[in-house]
Amino acid sequence: MAAVRLLLFLPLASVSAALQMGLQVKLGDDVTLQCQIITDERISVLKWSRADLNTDGYVYFYRNKRSYENYQHPSFHGRVKLRDPEMKDGDVSVILKNVTFNDTGMYECHIAVRNPVRNKRVHTEISHFINLTVTALQQNMQATLGADVTLQCQITTDERISVLKWSRPDLNTDGYVYFYRNKRSYENYQHPSFHGRVKLRDPEMKDGDVSVILKNVTFNDTGMYECHVAVRNPVSSKRVHTEISHFIELTVTGEVHENMLEKHIKERRRC
Repeated sequence: MAAVRLLLFLPLASVSAALQMGLQVKLGDDVTLQCQIITDERISVLKWSRADLNTDGYVYFYRNKRSYENYQHPSFHGRVKLRDPEMKDGDVSVILKNVTFNDTGMYECHIAVRNPVRNKRVHTEISHFINLTVTALQQNMQATLGADVTLQCQITTDERISVLKWSRPDLNTDGYVYFYRNKRSYENYQHPSFHGRVKLRDPEMKDGDVSVILKNVTFNDTGMYECHVAVRNPVSSKRVHTEISHFIELTVTGEVHENMLEKHIKERRRC
C-alpha cells in the first residue's frame, strides 16, 4: 500500500501553538500523520485525537514512556503506531494503516513537554491539526448511447447524510448533476442538461446508498463525475462532520443514427 506523508516542524514556545494542514489519501492506503517538535525537554504526554470521537477514545495515547491501547477508540485498535517508537528528534508522527472512509476527519496532535531538571512543574503544550480526507479510487465505466446508467456511490456510516452533491468539474459553474441537502433535492441547483434525467436509486438512501440513475445518456454526458457526501452526527453538540468523495469516469459509446443525431444536436443547442 502507498504511504502518504505530511511533515510539520513545531518550534518550542512558552505558549500553546496551533497550526492546521490538509491531507488527502486514497481508500485502503497507509497514511503518516506527521508531527514533529524541536525541543530538548521530555515529551510527557502525546495525544492524537479526533474531535468527533473524543468521548469514545483517542486515535493514539502516550504518557510517561508508554502507550495505552485501552484509551483508544475501538476503530483504531491495531491500526495506529508511532513512526519512531523512540520519538527521536521530537518525531511524534503516527502511521494509520488501511484507511477507510470513516477515517476522514480533523486530527489533532497534542504534545505536552516538561523539563525534568526544573524544580517547578512548568511545561509547554503544543497542538497541530490535520484535516484528513479519504477518497475512493477512480472508477471507469462505459454506457451505450440512449441507455440509462447507474452512477454508484455508497458509504458506510450511521451518521446522517446532510449534503449530497453529484457534480462534473466542467459544469460546476452552471450547476450540479444532482444536489441534495437536509432531506430534499434541489432541481434549481442542477445544470439544465440534467433536469428531469437524474434521480436517486434509493430515495431513502438506505445503507448509505447515494447512487443516482442518469437517464437516456448522450455523448455530452461523457466526463468525470464526483459523488461528494457530507455526513453529520445529529447527537453531537459540536458541528463536526465527515466529507467523502468518489469519482467515476463515464464514457458514452454507440452508433449515431439519424434520429439520435438530430436529438443530440437539439440538446447541444439547448445547453
